[in-house]
Parts: sequence; C-alpha cells; structure tokens
Amino acid sequence: MNGRLLLDGRFSAFENMAIDESLLRHARSPVLRIYAWAEPCVSLGYFQKHSVVPPSTPFVRRYTGGGLVEHGRDLTYTVVLPADHPLTAAGTLPSYRTIHAAVASALLDAGIACRLATTSPKQDHPACFLKPVPADVLDPAGKKLAGAAQRRTRQGCLHQGTVLLPGPIPESLAEILPQKLSPALGVGWNPSKRTDPEEELAQQLLRDRYSSRAWNYSR
Repeated sequence: MNGRLLLDGRFSAFENMAIDESLLRHARSPVLRIYAWAEPCVSLGYFQKHSVVPPSTPFVRRYTGGGLVEHGRDLTYTVVLPADHPLTAAGTLPSYRTIHAAVASALLDAGIACRLATTSPKQDHPACFLKPVPADVLDPAGKKLAGAAQRRTRQGCLHQGTVLLPGPIPESLAEILPQKLSPALGVGWNPSKRTDPEEELAQQLLRDRYSSRAWNYSR
C-alpha cells in the first residue's frame, strides 16, 4: 500500500490542527505528517475544559481527545488512516499500540531507552505527559516520552502524536520514524505535499473553527 509522507515546516497552533483535520476528511490513503510549531503553546483535548490551560498560555483545542500537551520543543507527527485500513477497524488500543511500538523502536534506534506502558495511571491528571496510559512510550523509570490521541470518523482514523523528551530531540528521529512506521502500517511512503482541496479545506477550518473563540473555549 502506498502512503504519503508530508514533512511540514512550522505553523501556528490553529493552522496545524486545521491541516490535520483536512487530511482526515480527504483520507484516501495513509498519511504521515511531521511538523513543528511557530511558537510555544499547548493543545487541549477535545473534551477538556479550557480552564486547565495555564494562564496567558496560547492554546488550541484539538479534534482528538486526550490531555493537555506542551508544544515547542517536541517532535509532533500525525498519522491519518483511511476507513478501509486494518488499524482503523481494529480500534483504539490495538492501533495505538502498533503505532507506539514503532515510535519506541525509532527512539531506541536514536539512542533513547524506552518501553511501552502496560498499566493504567494511578490517578487522573489534565496534562497528557503526567498521565501515562497503556501503550504510551515511557523511559526506564516510567516517565512518559511519547503519547497520542485519536479520533475516528467515517473518513478514517486521525492519530495525533507527540514525542517530548527531557533533553533535545535527536536530529535523526524525524528520519527514523517514517522507516519504523512503514512496516507497522503496511505502507511504503512517497514524499508528498497537500493537495489544493486539502489546502482549501484547511483554510476554511482555520477560519471557521480552530481560530475561533467559540471552538477553543467551548468547554
């Protein structure tokens, strides 16, 4: 199966979320997007209250669930799987585990010791990286290194993932990650760019949803 590899630059928090949703809505084949943030910010899970955001911190509400994630020094990636992909039908935990096993393998190859979490958190916390869940990527001491959130629609599955390390992200990680995800997803990556319809929808979503107060403060 052929997939699309998008190595994007830096975008605002609002633009990044609009692009991701547009890719989901146009899903015809698997997509891996690796991107960065124009400024430090946080993303808020779809179901979270906006009051969990630290004061004066720029934020955007994601289309996916999960907890609060800090952005700016992380490696952020998005996997979009069409409706007919086996992992879309497999459900959240099997797909989450498959993708995170590939992320963990990439981190190991980049020299970062890690393992997958096998137990549920002992207590709840609004911050994603302070609440490891099963199949998250942890360091040997149990500190979370990579997490993600998903959403399924009739178009497919949107998996928004983040790698956040105590130190700098290894430069090699962005090159290794697609290599590890290729066999995990059964995909051969082809370098790609967003299509005109994807770009047009992203701009519409940016204007009507992600940059709006109604969306970001909806809870």
